[in-house]
Amino acid sequence: MKDEMFLFYKNALQGVITNPLCAEYKNEWRGCGDNKEKLVRLALRQQSAPYFATFCYQGKGLTKDYCKQEYGDYINGRVFNDCDGVKGFSYGMFIDVPQVEEMALDVSQFLWCNDTSVSIPQTKCPRLYVSNRSNLNISLDGYNSIAIYLFDESTINIEDADSESNVIVYKYSKDAKVELGKYCFADVKVFDKELRL
Repeated sequence: MKDEMFLFYKNALQGVITNPLCAEYKNEWRGCGDNKEKLVRLALRQQSAPYFATFCYQGKGLTKDYCKQEYGDYINGRVFNDCDGVKGFSYGMFIDVPQVEEMALDVSQFLWCNDTSVSIPQTKCPRLYVSNRSNLNISLDGYNSIAIYLFDESTINIEDADSESNVIVYKYSKDAKVELGKYCFADVKVFDKELRL
């Protein structure tokens, strides 16, 4: 593993932010070795997303520059399938990207995205994990039902959303913000949640 990945692994084992990694995850992570695709697939699991986001945000995980340099071929448009063992589910990670048009993935992670525009096509029902001071401008084309998991000091702005859409936002930080634009007619519900890692 490269130095930064090794430090992330070491911090996770020692429980620098939370309890030490469980034996199952420790073995899976170790089993990935230096295989970048396997490591990204592990990070894309929904149960991994809060953990990965929090470690990066607190400076105990990977940095934006490291992710872009070492994992550039695996982010910002690369699609993975069945990361959680759910057949047919598609996954992707977006880091420091300006725009995502027609975002049709089932599960997406957004990290370090500053003023990023995200368009959700009609009848799609994705789950978005937003972290590391990201700022997303989201538009929904209609008949959408989305779940957003919002961390740290990140912000989402639902600019444009059809009345047939609904959005559930789970805020895991008091510093996270939800803003609704002038043309947001969707049913939006926001819940404060405790981050448990």
